[in-house]
Amino acid sequence: MRAPQPLHARFSRRTLAKASAVFGAAGAAPAFLRYASAQTPQAVNTDVSGTLIEWGFGISETNPLARARVLAFQKAFPNVDLQIVESFDEQKLLTAVASGDVPDLIWLSRFETATWAARDVLKPLTEYIDRDGYDTSNFYESAIDESSWDGKLYGIPGGMDVRALFFNLDMLKAAGIDSASIDTSDWEALSEIAAKLVKKDGSSYTTWGFDPKLYPARNFWLWGMGNGGHFMNDDATKATFNDPKNVEALDWGVKAIDGQGGFQDYQAVSSTWQGDEQFPRNQVAITLYEQWMMSGPIATVAPDMNFTVLPVREKGSGKDGKMVSFAGGNSWYISADAKNADAAWEYIKFMHSDDTWLLGAQAVKDLRKKEGTRPYMPALTGSKTADQLQIDKLYEPVAGPFDDAVKLFLQILDNSQNREIGKSPVAGQLEDIMADEGMEPALSGKMSAQDALDQANQSAQDAIDSF
Repeated sequence: MRAPQPLHARFSRRTLAKASAVFGAAGAAPAFLRYASAQTPQAVNTDVSGTLIEWGFGISETNPLARARVLAFQKAFPNVDLQIVESFDEQKLLTAVASGDVPDLIWLSRFETATWAARDVLKPLTEYIDRDGYDTSNFYESAIDESSWDGKLYGIPGGMDVRALFFNLDMLKAAGIDSASIDTSDWEALSEIAAKLVKKDGSSYTTWGFDPKLYPARNFWLWGMGNGGHFMNDDATKATFNDPKNVEALDWGVKAIDGQGGFQDYQAVSSTWQGDEQFPRNQVAITLYEQWMMSGPIATVAPDMNFTVLPVREKGSGKDGKMVSFAGGNSWYISADAKNADAAWEYIKFMHSDDTWLLGAQAVKDLRKKEGTRPYMPALTGSKTADQLQIDKLYEPVAGPFDDAVKLFLQILDNSQNREIGKSPVAGQLEDIMADEGMEPALSGKMSAQDALDQANQSAQDAIDSF
């Protein structure tokens, strides 16, 4: 395990000068430090001190949203010696727990909340929230729910991802498809459109029609939920992977892939895709993807691309029917055996204030402007108010597709659910089981959707019962 590095040691005068060159104009203080100086959050206790060890939150110069905020924390809390281990794995955390040498702060996927809370690794935040009257109502409900386990809140959300459908409008037009007529609640029509969009050069695919991201990407939860299916009971003691609605959704997914050539062909063509750039490089015409497809690959590879983003809608609900997505992302957690829990809580509050989020967003915007290669796109933070403030204060309209999508993502988040298996302490195992024993056998034709989900359900129940 790499030893923690003191933050003050990392950010020497030379480093800060370099940061100034990256984030601010030459000869001026970096924009994020100017902003921090003027707008340091008030509801914090800057008298906390001592060593504060955090795991999992990288602050490289290529990540100004994180870097600017952490630098601002150090400026606001000079008596805190923040030490960072940028990455860790499950085994390292288990070893640390066994030895009693745990970090104070852990940056974890919210999907793992139950996994670690059930093992008494995480500290409930109730005492701090009650003591400070900390308002959690500005966070998305799904993010707070996923940061909770057994009725207690363990984490404060620090980012979100959300899923939507990206359409290449030029490809649709070339295939004679009227984009205005698309109804994303009509899944059968999506399958029919997909077959028309496939392009080949001899036996080789140049364009795949529609990628619903079922395998190896793990998005079947969305399609199951969109068909009215459930994957667990309310108290996470019983798996329901083979809910008839889930079987129906998987049957649809298998047919959608088969209608374009089949799973073997999909695997062959998708293996050639690199850097998540398949959509802007016209290698797939319609794809399910997280919001960063727009701010990353599209903005970098094809900023003038003619595309649109639409929400998946509940099957059969109509063009204005219920939006369907599941959200993911990380939260900050305090370890149950933290040696400096008070400083950890102040760090969490500081990092998640609207002012600090805007500080980080300004750093991103400054860097994008300096690079001149792609526009600034607001981040999804987990906080409704911070997300809206980025749009109101910092976002500058780019073009129709980008501007429309920026607004749409917030609407989808308001309608997003969590993966039900996240309520289980064995959530990671359950996700693997669904992928390897449910999706792969059904898509490859080794089993029917019913048999594959029956098999996955039995394995999932065994994992739940064995915890």
